[in-house]
Amino acid sequence: MILRSITNQQLAEDPNLLWNNFIDLLAIEDFDVLTAEQRPAHLVFWYESEVENGGHLQYFENWGTERLPETIQALELFGAECQMKILIEAGKQWTSIYRNHPETVEEFVATALEGDLEEFDRQFHKCKISLNSLLEAHLLQFSDNFVQLS
Repeated sequence: MILRSITNQQLAEDPNLLWNNFIDLLAIEDFDVLTAEQRPAHLVFWYESEVENGGHLQYFENWGTERLPETIQALELFGAECQMKILIEAGKQWTSIYRNHPETVEEFVATALEGDLEEFDRQFHKCKISLNSLLEAHLLQFSDNFVQLS
């Protein structure tokens, strides 16, 4: 199991280190090297990050649909019913038509301006419980799966 390591003294000096190391593990490590316990958090983290930074268009352009069923299951596991329903519908919309993948920033912007996933972005931001808060709760409950304290 790949873990991040910090000492109890480091954590006492900077309580943010637990979160920062958790996010580092989720952001840096490849899905395939993570354990079954770590993978749902990885999927939720990347879904949240991509949608926050470029909407569902960016999420699907960067991640495709290969792990879509697992991401939906991860959202359900986290209790993110609102986001789960949105991702299910956004996935249906994304796969309903053939899409040319943008090769340049300009092409990405032009695709984004078409707006066929924009409503899902709006719905995502209206969810009452944020994925970050659910990730925080998950870390507090299962920190041993992500960060080793010594």
